Amino acid sequence: MIQVLVSILALISAVSVAYLLTLIDSIVHNQLYQFGLNFSYDWADPYWMVLKASLALLGLTAAAASMNITYFLWKKVTKPQVRKTKVRGQEVSGVAEEEAKAEVTSQDAAMPSLFRCTSCGRSITHPLRMLDFNSQRPKMINICPFCNATVVPASYTYSEEVTSAEEEIRKTR
Repeated sequence: MIQVLVSILALISAVSVAYLLTLIDSIVHNQLYQFGLNFSYDWADPYWMVLKASLALLGLTAAAASMNITYFLWKKVTKPQVRKTKVRGQEVSGVAEEEAKAEVTSQDAAMPSLFRCTSCGRSITHPLRMLDFNSQRPKMINICPFCNATVVPASYTYSEEVTSAEEEIRKTR
């Protein structure tokens, strides 16, 4: 997207500089004769050569910027967006993508995951670990990296109840 913005900026600047050059040319050929300019090929030939070369280079810049914008828009409109997914190290795209998703889903079901997000339903092997400062004592919480929801491990649940083993550990300290 940045390349399109730069191309639009180049196109606008090329057109504006070409317009300003034609204004300078009209000043030279119309107004300066009223102030006593005498025509001579000694100054007119180099002036015309520089003016034509400048306009040609600006036209080339405008054409290149227009082609870049047209190519980007044509590429965006004509080609469908195909997401590539990796299944076991191989890239899969197009029609095989649905089969790959089904295979990944079956692998998710077969692979033991420690966490399953209740919001988005994805399996997570390693959630984000953060400190929760909402209570007086900060505690560690697990966050789903996909939807930022709090997840609870499947093997145990957080509870405020203290088991007898935890009580013995606290007494020995």
